[in-house]
Amino acid sequence: MRERNERWRMASSWARKAFWGGWVGVLSLGGMVLANGGRKLSERARPREDVVTIVARHPDGKVFYRWRGHNLETNAGLDWQASVMGSTSTPPATCNYLALTATAITPAATDTSLSGEITTNGLARAQGTYSHTTGASSYSIAHTWTATAAQSADAAGMFNAASSGTMCFENTFTSVSLQANDTLTLTWTVNY
Repeated sequence: MRERNERWRMASSWARKAFWGGWVGVLSLGGMVLANGGRKLSERARPREDVVTIVARHPDGKVFYRWRGHNLETNAGLDWQASVMGSTSTPPATCNYLALTATAITPAATDTSLSGEITTNGLARAQGTYSHTTGASSYSIAHTWTATAAQSADAAGMFNAASSGTMCFENTFTSVSLQANDTLTLTWTVNY
C-alpha cells in the first residue's frame, strides 16, 4: 500500500509539473506518467524553432553568402495560425508570400508590416513554393529572387497576401549586398 501511495504521489507531482510546464496529454500507466506521444516527462522535448535559411549566389552559381537563424512569429501570425487550425469560419489565406527589406529592423511580436519593404530591383514580394514531407511536423516556403540592379537586404517577412495582408513571421539577418544577376534564395521552415 505504501508503495502504491508513493507511486501516486510521484504521478500527481509529475502531472502538476506537466500541467504548469505547458505539457498536454498526460497519461499514467502503472505509476509511470507519460506525455507528448509517450515520452516520460523527464525526457522533455525541446521546443522546435522555425528556421530561416538565406543563400546568395553570383551568376556563375558560386555561393558568396549563407545565413541561418531563427525567426519570430508575430502576434498577428499567432492569431492567423489559430484561425487556420481551429476556426469554423472561412480560414484566412495561407501565409506563403515572402518579402525583403533593406531596413535594419528589430523584429517585435507586435509588428504588422515589414518596414521599408523592397519593391524594386527584382526583389519585390513573391509567393513562395510550398513543400512538406508526409508525416513530418514542419513545412517550408522558399523563393529565389534574381537582382536586376544593386540591392542589399537585411530582413524578411512572410505574409498571407501579395500586398499588405497579415505578416505571420519576421526575421532579421546580417546584411547581404547583391549585384545585378545575383540570386538570393530564402527558405523558411516552419515547425508545429
